[in-house]
Amino acid sequence: MKEPINKKKVRIYGAGGHSQVIKEVLEKNNYLVTETFDDKPEGVHHASKNVSIGARKSLANFPHSGDPVIIAVGINSERAEIAEFLKCDYEKAVHHSAIISDTSKIGEGTVVFAGAIIQPNSTIGKHVIINTGASVDHDNVIGDFAHISPKAALCGHVEVGEGSHVGVGAVVIPKVKIGKWCTIGAGTIVLKDVPDYSTLVGNPGVIIKTKKPN
Repeated sequence: MKEPINKKKVRIYGAGGHSQVIKEVLEKNNYLVTETFDDKPEGVHHASKNVSIGARKSLANFPHSGDPVIIAVGINSERAEIAEFLKCDYEKAVHHSAIISDTSKIGEGTVVFAGAIIQPNSTIGKHVIINTGASVDHDNVIGDFAHISPKAALCGHVEVGEGSHVGVGAVVIPKVKIGKWCTIGAGTIVLKDVPDYSTLVGNPGVIIKTKKPN
């Protein structure tokens, strides 16, 4: 049986477990996933089928033009690297149960999973993950390639820098600024600003490590 012609088409780059969640969101939204790519097809999720080799080994031969792409890779730095070398149009994936204010903005390539909430006047960057049940309150600014993990709660006027990862169940109080490429540990309570490249854990959150910029 042929697929209905009214389905939108999209490609997925990445074939791990994270990609399975994105694929289901897309299919529930009446998208047809036309191709799946991965840089290591031999190590893909067992439910991923017909995976083609990604662009790393042969960038010139990769089909950059065509259906839009979602980079379905959970590691922020890898998602950013892939976005740098792909020359594709990008699509978004938003679960039907997510609650998103009409006054908020969501960048290209971003995914919003089941039960997530994005309140008014928030800006979500490109290739961001707003994971299952995450809460992003009003007037937040979430940088490109960030990941807000399941059940994390960001209060109003919070800023999260490029590439930062807010862990499962973390809580960020109002008006806190988290720098770029930070890691906020699972369950951490963030009570004050976090410098770039920092790892913060605990209640209250304490910096335990500062990475050197690449």
